[in-house]
Amino acid sequence: MRRSLIFLFIIIVCIGSFFFYQDYIKQHRLNNQKMFDVVMAEKMRELYDQAQDWSTPVEFEVHDDRLSGDYQKMSAFLLGYWMQNVEARNHYLRELKAAKWDTFLDVERLDRDRTENYKETTQMFVEVRNASVQYEQKRQKIYLDSLEQVKKMSIQQDLRQTLLTKLESNLEIDSNEDIFSIEQQIIEKAQAMFDLLKAHPWQIKNKMILFHENAPVKKFNTLYQEVLKLNSQMNKIKKNNTEILEEAL
Repeated sequence: MRRSLIFLFIIIVCIGSFFFYQDYIKQHRLNNQKMFDVVMAEKMRELYDQAQDWSTPVEFEVHDDRLSGDYQKMSAFLLGYWMQNVEARNHYLRELKAAKWDTFLDVERLDRDRTENYKETTQMFVEVRNASVQYEQKRQKIYLDSLEQVKKMSIQQDLRQTLLTKLESNLEIDSNEDIFSIEQQIIEKAQAMFDLLKAHPWQIKNKMILFHENAPVKKFNTLYQEVLKLNSQMNKIKKNNTEILEEAL
């Protein structure tokens, strides 16, 4: 009888310990989840602020000691993923600046350059296109490497699926909402404008380009207006993205 009572007591203690441990695990995960949201909000704000100055490389610490276990791994992964994307984008912008892309339609520069058979502008397009190709390749590499990294991460299956879903949603951006896609359209229209400048005689008047013939005028003006429209579309997307992020943070 006494043995039975002792055995029963041991069973009760074991069951109680099991449920206590399970409750502890649930509470620990809940606390980690709440801290995960706090850490991500703070870190994303820090990354966002750094990203505004694309002239210098991003320096950012993805690890945070306030998190542990799977949530620490998730946080470090997501922040690392976004940091790589931000730096890839900023490096691309620095390459465009180095190519003097922002001076493409500088009339005085074009006037000087045509005396050199448009050597500078031709090289500008080579560098801009190379930068675009490299940036696109870098974006794809970041995505594929990150996808492979998630598959190998030692975290719970539901959290792994969450990460995979987040990555996949990144590829479902509509081309009209993709700033890089718009930038490529602008490059193509700028190339068409440049081709017109090379093919037809023109002069400067009141800091404006005036063609000697009527044929290229409408084409050039149409292309210029389309570039302005694309720039406006791009700025709206940037503004909308900023507002969404500001609200989220």
